[in-house]
Amino acid sequence: MSGAARIELTVYLWATASTRFEEYLTALVALLPRHRAHLVRRIEPLAGRATEPDAILVMSFPSASSIDSFLCDPARTDLEELAETAVARSTITDGRTRIDPQEPATLYHLPRHER
Repeated sequence: MSGAARIELTVYLWATASTRFEEYLTALVALLPRHRAHLVRRIEPLAGRATEPDAILVMSFPSASSIDSFLCDPARTDLEELAETAVARSTITDGRTRIDPQEPATLYHLPRHER
């Protein structure tokens, strides 16, 4: 990638007791190239910290419209059933609203869908 400015989206994920959490993460990350995005890093939790997320994904996008297209991607929507099985809670921090580095990033809390 060139040195062009990119926008990072950080996703904090807490797993359910399901064994399908890794399957969900793999499927989600596989969608990134469709939107000219890539996984910058995956951060694992520290041992013994039950309240910490089970995975933190830092994703890099070339533009706000690329983030929007990722979030609205029908293939991502198709993962919703798997997400409901594998993910207890998620939080997304969105770098595109962070103009002043002294200001905190916008936080989005996505509640778990109840059936």
